[in-house]
Amino acid sequence: MSVSNTPWKYAFHSGMSSSADLRAATDLGLPVGVVATLLTTRQIFLTLPKHLDAGGKLFVDSGPFSAFQKRTTMDWEKVFQTYETLINQTSHCENLSIVAPDVVGDQVATLELWTEYAQRVQSWVAAGARVIVPLQVGRLSAGDLLEEAIKLFGTRKVCAGVPSNLAAMTANDAATITHGDFHILGRVVLTVELAEKVLAILISNPDAQLTADANWLRARTARISSLARDLPRSNLPFDCRRSRAIKELLLAGLPPPRQSNRTRPLSAPRPLRPHQLSVAPIIKTGA
Repeated sequence: MSVSNTPWKYAFHSGMSSSADLRAATDLGLPVGVVATLLTTRQIFLTLPKHLDAGGKLFVDSGPFSAFQKRTTMDWEKVFQTYETLINQTSHCENLSIVAPDVVGDQVATLELWTEYAQRVQSWVAAGARVIVPLQVGRLSAGDLLEEAIKLFGTRKVCAGVPSNLAAMTANDAATITHGDFHILGRVVLTVELAEKVLAILISNPDAQLTADANWLRARTARISSLARDLPRSNLPFDCRRSRAIKELLLAGLPPPRQSNRTRPLSAPRPLRPHQLSVAPIIKTGA
């Protein structure tokens, strides 16, 4: 998931909640994405705080899309306990991005959750975490909805969470947002429709920071399994073949190291600006 030709400051490799998968990404110090309700105690108290303290970037989703698909009820207390444990276990909260509570496709219900848990969200922001506010489509424009969130939480130090799907937010709606920090939810590859949305954001907010997340594993499942089968067994503890296979593929996807120590690290290449974005020769497949 190279981000050297995209507008992202960071692109999180999401779907890494299992131990073997997470180990591969954190060993390489890559921006990683997990789901709060799928994490083990060891990951919450040890693996992820260690990753954060070493300068690694972490995106933690609350998991509402999965609940929406399965028609299950969200256990918000469990999600919040995970967030707050991570905040308390790291000395570098600035590396942690967490998603505020929301209901997929329901702006009214999302606003109700923000009102109910406003003090909780305020405490995360005050601790230094980057709180992503998912902007659901509804009666209010995306820009007006963000302003409502800012009023409820009492701070502009939140990140505007923009759905990557065109049906969930149009480029015109995204253009109504005036802010300095954005996260694209669920896609890293610039499809034509996503490029139009990103361009609209950057025209309105030329100096904004943009990050994104996507499930890196989904499109590589068969390849990982095949590669893992061909790898020799290891006698080292916690060094399973799947983890080594994932690490090998992750390394293959990284851009070559630069020679100058004055450049940005690989996980944070220089983002593209509006005049550098084109919606013509863009890849149309992948996450």
